[in-house]
Amino acid sequence: MSAAPEHDPGERLATVTGYAGGSEMTLLEHLKELRNRVIVSALAIVIGALLCFYFWETILGWLLAPGREYDPDFKLSSFSPIDRIGAIFKIGLYGGLIVASPVVIYEVLAFVVPGLTPRERRMIFPGLLGVIFFLLAGMAFAYWIILPASLGFLLDVGSDKIQNVIGIKQYMDFVTRIVFWVGIAFEMPMVIALAARLGLVRAKQLLKFWRYAIIIVFVLSAVITPTPDPFNQSLVAGPLFILYFVGILFAAIVQKPRQPEPLPT
Repeated sequence: MSAAPEHDPGERLATVTGYAGGSEMTLLEHLKELRNRVIVSALAIVIGALLCFYFWETILGWLLAPGREYDPDFKLSSFSPIDRIGAIFKIGLYGGLIVASPVVIYEVLAFVVPGLTPRERRMIFPGLLGVIFFLLAGMAFAYWIILPASLGFLLDVGSDKIQNVIGIKQYMDFVTRIVFWVGIAFEMPMVIALAARLGLVRAKQLLKFWRYAIIIVFVLSAVITPTPDPFNQSLVAGPLFILYFVGILFAAIVQKPRQPEPLPT
């Protein structure tokens, strides 16, 4: 009777489960796959940034459009030699991240998917589309609704006594903050769905929690919006509260059924 073949202890330590129901992958193979996906994501961001650098004047015109709805002669000022180049780089970096976000999200999910069950894999790609949709919807809402309303309020306060001279750095910080964070806040349904899928919350619990959700949503909108008035806060809080109930619907769809409690013996 022949002895079982011996394996190198280092090889045993380096072997990890890589694919559900499939072959095993070594730790080195996992690291190589991660490296390749990071490289692809980085290249996508660089290409997106270069594209936005090339069209920076067009993008800056888009970002100025909400201010020009209030004042057709709306212009920005530069108070430092580096303000202009800083604004161009901000356009390129933020734009590159937005343009490359579908590729980055796909690469992250593609690295995780092999470790999931077949049913969970089928749910990943609709989830990817949902993440992208809500991100773009939030950014669009911030650009076309919140920014014009906020600028109209802020630029009109004390207009008889104070002249509006706005620096390009301050304006870019203001615009990117609102567009970015509203886009992130609109991911609420997907976050709720993920928490329900992981068993952290249940749709019925979230439905009972709606009164507290109102307070949380208004606190969140107060942090996102730059103005203290209730009008602009309500512009953010209203859609977020609706998205909370959309998240409850998603949670009811994706949550795992409760396991029946064992009968007492």
